[in-house]
Amino acid sequence: MGTVKSSLRVGRQAVLAGRAVTVLTGVIVGHGGHGAMLKQDMPRIAMRLGSRYEHLIMRTINFLSMREWIYKNPALASRVEWLSDKVMSVTNGEVLNLEEAQEMVASIIDSGYTVATGTCPCRRARNQISDEMPNNTDMVFGRWADTYLETYPGLYHSLGPAEARDLLDEFDRCGFIHQVYGFGGKRGAAYVLCNCDKDICIPLLAQKRRGFQAFRKGRSRAVIDAAACQGVEECGACIERCPFDARSASSSGKASVDAEGCFGCGVCVVTCKGHATQLERKKGAQLVYARDFVS
Repeated sequence: MGTVKSSLRVGRQAVLAGRAVTVLTGVIVGHGGHGAMLKQDMPRIAMRLGSRYEHLIMRTINFLSMREWIYKNPALASRVEWLSDKVMSVTNGEVLNLEEAQEMVASIIDSGYTVATGTCPCRRARNQISDEMPNNTDMVFGRWADTYLETYPGLYHSLGPAEARDLLDEFDRCGFIHQVYGFGGKRGAAYVLCNCDKDICIPLLAQKRRGFQAFRKGRSRAVIDAAACQGVEECGACIERCPFDARSASSSGKASVDAEGCFGCGVCVVTCKGHATQLERKKGAQLVYARDFVS
């Protein structure tokens, strides 16, 4: 009898050991490659509510930021500004250039997380679905992506590395700004990469019009080789495409850039006919939400 019990005990230990190895192997495979971890600690119920009602939240922000009568009343204006500060202290974003966005998304996929895309919440909030521009520009990550796929199975779909890369290239050609949003200012707490049309993006318009700090500058800024610039009459695409109004024509007819106004999105680079515009890394500048996924 003792021998039988001993054999059963050894057998159970072997099974448990086997299960442990299986789980460990799954973790290693699931989060292999780049090896960085998404810091997504938002409660599940908050994710479900956020995914279902994000477009309504965007609609509210749009209403509060665009109504002039609110800002003619000092008491109302101060309350809205207080609310904005509170919201932005919890959730905000940072600008990425194309290369950073490509590397981040590839790293997240390589680490075993879900990446999905669906319709821009700002377009849904403003009822401005386009017949000419891409509408499915919202890229969500990890548990946040899984929640969106559950909530909107027909509106969101998962992305592989090649499709994600091609979409980001297309968004950049369209002049869309790449912004990664996270929570609590925590390094690696990335939830979504918004690829934003400057004429549609509610946080961008609220930031430009009311000073709401929805997102921070990227770690680069645009610089111009004046000799290579073909001039604004011949080209001028950078002035039209700049979402932050940081480009203008100089007295010589060449394009110039306001270094303080530039957010480093890089959408001015791709359409520069003379290849005169490049991005230059700012000394000491660091990313936060994308930092663990971008070298």
